[in-house]
Amino acid sequence: MLALIGLLAVTMAGFVFFVRAETAGAFAYADGQQARLVAESGLEEVVSILREDRDNSALWFDVPERLHHALVWAESYDRDSDPLQEESSRREMLASGEAPVAAWRYSVVAQTFDGLPDVIRFGVTPESGKLNLNTATEQQITELLTPLLFGLSLDNSQELINALLDWRDEDDTLRDDGAESQDYYNLLEPAYNAKNGRFDTVEELLLVKGFSAAILYGEDVNRNGVLDVNEDDGDATFPYYDNEDGELNRGIAPFLTIWSREVDTAADNKARINLNADALTVGAQLEQYFQEGELSDATLEFLGSLKGGNFDFSQIGSPAELYQRTDEVAEGEEGGTGGTAPAELADSPVTLEELPYVMDYLSTRSLDEAEEPIEGLININTAPIRVLVLIPGMTLEAAAAIVDTRQQADADSLRTTAWPLVLDAVDVATFHAIAPYITTRAYQFHVEVLGYADHLRISRRYEWVIEMVGPLAQIKYHRELTSLGPAWPVDDETRIAVTP
Repeated sequence: MLALIGLLAVTMAGFVFFVRAETAGAFAYADGQQARLVAESGLEEVVSILREDRDNSALWFDVPERLHHALVWAESYDRDSDPLQEESSRREMLASGEAPVAAWRYSVVAQTFDGLPDVIRFGVTPESGKLNLNTATEQQITELLTPLLFGLSLDNSQELINALLDWRDEDDTLRDDGAESQDYYNLLEPAYNAKNGRFDTVEELLLVKGFSAAILYGEDVNRNGVLDVNEDDGDATFPYYDNEDGELNRGIAPFLTIWSREVDTAADNKARINLNADALTVGAQLEQYFQEGELSDATLEFLGSLKGGNFDFSQIGSPAELYQRTDEVAEGEEGGTGGTAPAELADSPVTLEELPYVMDYLSTRSLDEAEEPIEGLININTAPIRVLVLIPGMTLEAAAAIVDTRQQADADSLRTTAWPLVLDAVDVATFHAIAPYITTRAYQFHVEVLGYADHLRISRRYEWVIEMVGPLAQIKYHRELTSLGPAWPVDDETRIAVTP
């Protein structure tokens, strides 16, 4: 009898343990789902911001007051009575000694590339602030990758670059130390072919000869843009390849995209006036588009005379070359830039005050390209210096001046690509050189959200690339990053970027 009772006791204990384990698992699953939904709430908040103010980066690039510890639901208070409005930080609130109220929050997190190192911001990253892997030239790819790979103690950067270019180009011609299907990929197990076409994701680089996750993400294995202890201790802990130099090498992925593209429209969503269209069409559009005082009669007559003389606008890189005045001309005088612009433009009456309207409403693209999206333009309002210097004609000094100037300027001043010249960040020659390759627009955005609770040690981490098509957000890419850990030090005030 005692043996039977003992057996029943053991059986019951096992059953109770099983029930408790299943119950705990069910609660953990429910909490995980709640954290996921909270993170998705962060995405919806971003979409609502972009729907109204997509072209104003000040409202989504770094806005901690809206995207840091944002409250989704709490048991006994709402956003207006959130105690975080009274406390200096969430860390202090949780350390007060009182049991935390059940509350779910999210933070929209992003890396900071310029300014102080090892800080984070609360906002999104436009894909137009990166180098487009499908449209970048060999020189741009070389200038970006070489120093980053050197920072990872790799001495075969040219081999990697050639393999990348072989993967992307449409032929089977092997570059020096590159890789094509018959020479390399068909010999692997399992075998596959070189793409010989456009990249579909940045992660597709992992299929290219020589590339690895260590190259894509560098020492930043948890992808938070902050140099963590394990990322700066040599071979003591993973990653075993960090060089222990006190600086974070982020790899190449944070600076690359395949998504950046935009339609050839003005800020008010009207199709730009293509100056290569017939004279009658251009004349009618000039009269329709511009309000009184935006362009002078002299400028309108000058554009009309160029069309009447069958001037080929496709020979100039952008409407920027319609501005032909020097920076050194005395006030009230006029003069040419002395550059290589066509002689017909030497007497252009376009003024600096008119330049924002010229850059916003006019286009010099060929008629064959006019209906196609423009790919690979670099956003001068958000791109880090490391990307800005890749723009043809850009110098390091000009890139630094652009970053410094945009931090001080208001949103309206940064509305069109004319601002680097209007705000005296660059000279005329530099502006003419960079104008065909720059934008102030953003349609595709990288969004990363951390969903978590005040009362639980649970979080979920997700990333999306979304494209705004009018008021609609299309998800182009989505991945869960929870396995990398929360990573983002959202409660560490010393890690939070201070926006000027």
